Amino acid sequence: METREDMSLLHPGWDPGRRRQDRRRPRRGATVAVLVLVAVAAVVALLPFRQAARTEDSGREPAFPAETLSSAPTPVESRPPTGNPEWDAGSPQVPPAVLPTPVRPATAAPATAEAPACRVDDLSLVVHGWSTWLGANGTTTLTATNRTSASCLLGGWPELRLEQGGRPLALTMQQSATDLDHREVPVARLLLAPGTSASSTLWWRGYGTAADHAAPQRLTVRLGDVERRLVPLPGDPAYAPDPDGPDSPAPFDLIDGGTISLTPWRPAAW
Repeated sequence: METREDMSLLHPGWDPGRRRQDRRRPRRGATVAVLVLVAVAAVVALLPFRQAARTEDSGREPAFPAETLSSAPTPVESRPPTGNPEWDAGSPQVPPAVLPTPVRPATAAPATAEAPACRVDDLSLVVHGWSTWLGANGTTTLTATNRTSASCLLGGWPELRLEQGGRPLALTMQQSATDLDHREVPVARLLLAPGTSASSTLWWRGYGTAADHAAPQRLTVRLGDVERRLVPLPGDPAYAPDPDGPDSPAPFDLIDGGTISLTPWRPAAW
């Protein structure tokens, strides 16, 4: 049997203690290679999810920030209270809504004016004057005309709801204190004598191809607690033809999360 002394003589430089230490020394190069492979596998696994997120967000434009178009202090969600059959039912206009020609503007109501508040059944409601600008932004005007033989009072902002495909769109109705030209629109009571009109300007940032242009839309105006009225839109038999208006049954190119800005009622300008 070879002893340690024999091994030392036969193999110069042999050290049994050093060999045992070498066996315990960690293999640093192999460990680093394993860590690199794990990191690369994690990145490759996450790539499909990042690409899917980018695909889902493409083509959708955010709604206009309110401060860029209005000084509106009061954003109002357009979702109505649940369990309100009066609002949900709606009611068509009889007779069909037609914008009077020429339009006779309402007047500011004196403090001593005594007249009942306008009801939707007192008014003929029309959307007209459709236009787009900057390629993706839309505007229209909602005009209310007193079609009765008695005066009534109207003030504040219209309360609107827009439906599409049988369900309300989750929109924010941004009550603006200025119009598109940044001119102040005072909130005032208006006296609508028979045949006179008040209007509110609506504008929104369109969503282009991200919006549904095929499913018909319904616009509803509400006054008071339960009164409501469907406003004819293109495709509705009661809609008065507008040569400059859209021919799509979905003229508001909006999706859930969009915003419609609107001014208070004011004397109709045309």
